[in-house]
Amino acid sequence: MDRRKFLQTAFASGALFAIDGLISNSEANETFFEGTPIFKPEIKTVHGQKHTPFIDAPKKVKAGEFFEVRVITGYYHPHPNKVEHHIEWSSLYINAFEAGQATFKATISNPDVTFKVKIDSKGKSILRAFSYCNIHGLWLSFPKEIEVV
Repeated sequence: MDRRKFLQTAFASGALFAIDGLISNSEANETFFEGTPIFKPEIKTVHGQKHTPFIDAPKKVKAGEFFEVRVITGYYHPHPNKVEHHIEWSSLYINAFEAGQATFKATISNPDVTFKVKIDSKGKSILRAFSYCNIHGLWLSFPKEIEVV
């Protein structure tokens, strides 16, 4: 199963919203993506600060209008950007759907991306981001709730 299909399926089933209870950063006892553990958000250690994606987005947006969402890996503490250790990609999800993804090349690109997205339905929406480190695996952001008016 490819990464995109897996993540869409997992979100749709609610598995990733319950992730905090399933996975411990010290012991990844569940694997989801082709045997890769998904690490929950963690910024208490430098290791977590380097890998946990940060979402910068407005708290309130208008339905049907585009707005910017920035996903930064290494926001809390810079992540290495070497051939042997780097962030390969980041994805942004709005509720259960992937809104965008970006791939990064070691040494020449920074895992900091801005997506221009819109949400058509009014109410509360949840943004989540994933980042993939070539050594330390898949990391989930803290959820970011936005109100759509």
